[in-house]
Amino acid sequence: MRLVDPTSPSEQPDSLSAARISHSNLSSKVYQALRSSLAIGELMPGQKLTGRMLSEKLGVSQTPVREAMLQLVAERALTMNINRSVTVPTLSREKFVELRDMRVALEGLAARCAAEHVQTQHITALKALHKRMIAAKREGQYSTTLRLNREIHFGVYELSQREELVAMIESLWVRTGPYLNLIYKNVDPSKIEPHEHEALFSALKARDPQACEASIVRDIIEGGRPILDHLLTSTDTGG
Repeated sequence: MRLVDPTSPSEQPDSLSAARISHSNLSSKVYQALRSSLAIGELMPGQKLTGRMLSEKLGVSQTPVREAMLQLVAERALTMNINRSVTVPTLSREKFVELRDMRVALEGLAARCAAEHVQTQHITALKALHKRMIAAKREGQYSTTLRLNREIHFGVYELSQREELVAMIESLWVRTGPYLNLIYKNVDPSKIEPHEHEALFSALKARDPQACEASIVRDIIEGGRPILDHLLTSTDTGG
């Protein structure tokens, strides 16, 4: 697991008010680091998380880590078990499909809106990210592949200029992200098929809202099939 160091401990504040602000900022940064790790698949389904382990990796005290973990539990991005241990949720196939269908609706809407605001320089930047993503995939660097894939998707969604919509999409990625590594479980890195991103870029260039939405929907549905196959097998075998 590779968690980004959210911040180094700040200098001793000179007032209680400043102390509260500093602590709040630190907790927020830890929270964002954990959300990011969930969204890009750095944390795995069923993985146990402890305040001590995370505080050591992030280089912070356990207090902001515990606060961030509790916030994520409240958002259902983490699970608190009966024994008070905290784990990354394990989703049933039905629950994953429910979340996927929500992604389809919201990300399709974001893609439609993005078509209204996209500029040539945006498409150029997205294509550059995609080129790096494919290179990483060919080399079997799947953690990098997943990170760049997320940058491409949210680069598109942010073009929608709908902050609340993007925030809701981010929450869904946090809940489904731990399953992303299953996409590459049985992949031959030497075989790279045409990617749906290419159709998306063409739709963006044409400023075609319907084509943008259709491309995103295909990417979510087809890209997630290996995850559904794994979840179906796990259910059938009792895993």
